[in-house]
Amino acid sequence: MYVVDPSLASAAIPDVLWPGKGQSRPVASTLTAFPQASTVVAGRLMRRSGAALWWCAPPLLAGLGAALPILDSTLKAVRAGWMPAGDDGIIATRAYDVLSSHTPLVGQYSEAGLVIHGQVMHSPGPMLYWLLALPARFGAVSSLPVTMGAVNTLAVVGCVMLARRRGGLVLMLGAALAVALMCRSLGGEVFHDVWNPSAALFPFLLLVFLGWSLACGDAWLLPLTVLVASYVLQTHLMYAAPTVVVLAVGLGGLVVGRRRTWPWALVALVLAAGCWTAPAIQQIENSPGNMTMILRTAEHRGQALGAQVGWHAAVESIGVTPWWLRVPASEWQRKREVLQTPPAKATLSTILALAALALMAIVGIGTRRRDLAAAALIGLGLSAAIGLEAASNPSTPLLAETLGYTMWWGSELGLWVWLVLAWGLWLGTSALLHVARAAMSERLRVPAGAARGAVAAMTLAGIGGVAWAGAAAAGVVHPDSHAYDYRPIAAIAAGIERVVPARVTVGYGFGDLDATTQPMEPAIRFLLVRHGDRPLAQGSLPRLGSYYEPYRRTVQWKVYLSGSPRPVRNMRLVARVRFAGPWGSEQLSAWVRRIRLVSSARAQRPSRPSARPRGART
Repeated sequence: MYVVDPSLASAAIPDVLWPGKGQSRPVASTLTAFPQASTVVAGRLMRRSGAALWWCAPPLLAGLGAALPILDSTLKAVRAGWMPAGDDGIIATRAYDVLSSHTPLVGQYSEAGLVIHGQVMHSPGPMLYWLLALPARFGAVSSLPVTMGAVNTLAVVGCVMLARRRGGLVLMLGAALAVALMCRSLGGEVFHDVWNPSAALFPFLLLVFLGWSLACGDAWLLPLTVLVASYVLQTHLMYAAPTVVVLAVGLGGLVVGRRRTWPWALVALVLAAGCWTAPAIQQIENSPGNMTMILRTAEHRGQALGAQVGWHAAVESIGVTPWWLRVPASEWQRKREVLQTPPAKATLSTILALAALALMAIVGIGTRRRDLAAAALIGLGLSAAIGLEAASNPSTPLLAETLGYTMWWGSELGLWVWLVLAWGLWLGTSALLHVARAAMSERLRVPAGAARGAVAAMTLAGIGGVAWAGAAAAGVVHPDSHAYDYRPIAAIAAGIERVVPARVTVGYGFGDLDATTQPMEPAIRFLLVRHGDRPLAQGSLPRLGSYYEPYRRTVQWKVYLSGSPRPVRNMRLVARVRFAGPWGSEQLSAWVRRIRLVSSARAQRPSRPSARPRGART
């Protein structure tokens, strides 16, 4: 039901609906005036609807065009029969545990804790598990990558919409095109993977745009910024330094702007309390807690890679040709690239880009253009953050290898720096054109309708270009690294579930597994959990918690996975698969055995019943 604005109605029909004091109008005259008021109100509603559609449709279409690689990769994973191989199986199992009595209070197990002997460390919080809790329990297993694909798509659309808000159609199209091109630099599995370094990659990009908008005075985005920042921080420690940079610039801009922020700040505080309650409980209940472990790891990380590697990481992210514009042979090759000396043109272009950002920040502060200053400061801060992260990385062989994925967000850093510099150049050029147009306004007049038509045509052409770039990026996406394991995992799990009943405790063991078959073990464990069973295995404590440790608990069935063709004594073969892996022909077998339990009453019963005494009552 629509309410007519009194000022609008009085302007349209002042003599009929709004008579003066003591006046009266015939009913017929009043009725004839209603069509006029309805026409005015309908016209205004149509104009407002058209304006809303014009604002929402372009960024939505451009964002979906930029997200085509994500959509394509997710669809291919579902068609391939996605299964949570490797660390994905651990994450899926912990996500299933969220809606249980042993809900996780911390995030994924981190090998960074190995710098201190005997230390067990996890990512700061369980928000990734919360996100995947429902798809882990309900629906098909493929609902997990579908969920991540949807989250990443929404993150890209959000970035494009915020770019439209900050810089109009030009920045919107530029941001969408940049995201589509950046997708070529990432592995295809990243777009839908539940693995924690991948799961926060596109939400972090959204956080950068949120922090920028926050610094520009959009206080209503504060709750969403806190929610996304908490998710990114809890998912993986590789995002800690850049997240601090974005929050510092965003909150600093709000403070400088002196906007009325307390209602949004109150909502943000409530959200932050909800997001960080579980890690706080774990820290209080355990001595030492996980947060203490993280601080100890940072303090005692040992020999680091050094400042030279940190500078190389910044140059590879920003300098010509930056990471975000390359198509890598492997998504892990950045761990080698940061150890090599970059070419001179990359170093020089990086220095020029950082100098341009510094100049842009000075100009923005001097002219009170907070959008310019904040964008440039975020770029400078992120450049320092990636250098610090690479330089402080431990040099031990195992942890040095992690640079293969902790440098992924360098693509987003390069995208941001180049996008901000291009936008600043556009603003300067537009200012000159505006002066020239003002001087020629008397000679050259463009009809308003023709100008709107030209803008609409260029916008449609730009969206088409973004969609083409997104489709091209989808064409170079690599298949999942464990795609060859998906069908065998499903076959092995189906064979086990045909024999082992649901809701039983299972002794879970495995042996003779290699680099191809070992990632199948966590996936099969997760499928047992989804089946309703409780698989107990030695060494489960660091990654899955005490609920899955044997601790002399009674089991009803035993399940054993073997990569060897030899039979397992006293066990029944229920499934065997042969498949082609990256290193040749592989096989995996599943063996089960039922454990017959003897009740305590039966164990205490004598082997021969004694004679019943005479006269005894039965």
